[in-house]
Amino acid sequence: MDLRDVSRRVGIAAAVATVLVLGAPYAIISGPEYATQLADYYASGVVGAAGIALFALLSAVVVASVERGNLDPGTLAGVAVVLGIATALSAAGWAAAIEPSPVFRDNLWLVWHPRVVVALSALVPLSAGVYARELLT
Repeated sequence: MDLRDVSRRVGIAAAVATVLVLGAPYAIISGPEYATQLADYYASGVVGAAGIALFALLSAVVVASVERGNLDPGTLAGVAVVLGIATALSAAGWAAAIEPSPVFRDNLWLVWHPRVVVALSALVPLSAGVYARELLT
């Protein structure tokens, strides 16, 4: 088993999964009565859900481009670790800042949604760290 390749693929998959799971409430919850509540839900935290998605997608692009050879692989691996940490910290801050609203009462799974996003986003810096270690050794 090539740990370098596996960690690269896990990092990309975790970043994309973070974004997909982050957007799940928009796809599942409908109704004009929930529009402002969902907007407040996603705007919580310092950078909100848009910042988490941006950091996650940038992480996926950087990890995917390390093998291309256009830039120094060690530098890109380090950037991937930093972006992964930014993704995980942004997700944790977002999850901590969410205040329950009536949408939570009607959709009980939303209580677990931020925790799942944080768990998935935590895989991004972990896999980027393993990838960087394997790349640089």
